[in-house]
Amino acid sequence: MNEEKETCQVKQETTAGNREKLSIHENESIRSNIEQLTIELSEQKEFNHFILDEKQKAISTLSSLITKGDCDEDLKTHFEQALHIGLSVIEIMEIIKHCTKVAGFPHSINALFIFQNLLDENK
Repeated sequence: MNEEKETCQVKQETTAGNREKLSIHENESIRSNIEQLTIELSEQKEFNHFILDEKQKAISTLSSLITKGDCDEDLKTHFEQALHIGLSVIEIMEIIKHCTKVAGFPHSINALFIFQNLLDENK
């Protein structure tokens, strides 16, 4: 019985040590990514190395623009692009609905009107 307890304790210590090493490695990776992003921002380079696919980027952009507010033309452009890359009308409506919790009703209803007008124009 004592051997089992000692074995479990050694395994836990080993696992904790591995987690510590992993987190140090992850921190270095994050630091490196932040440094690279800072350089690219200062040089105004395109960000082509991120893992996000086109739909995920569109969702992020739409969410940001809806939350920001007062960017009607940008929203219209990005709604068009989102539809073009394959986001469905229902998915875009869900993004607008979700942003209501963060951005508030006025920004979300404005985005909804812009999107509805876009859909009406394309009928």
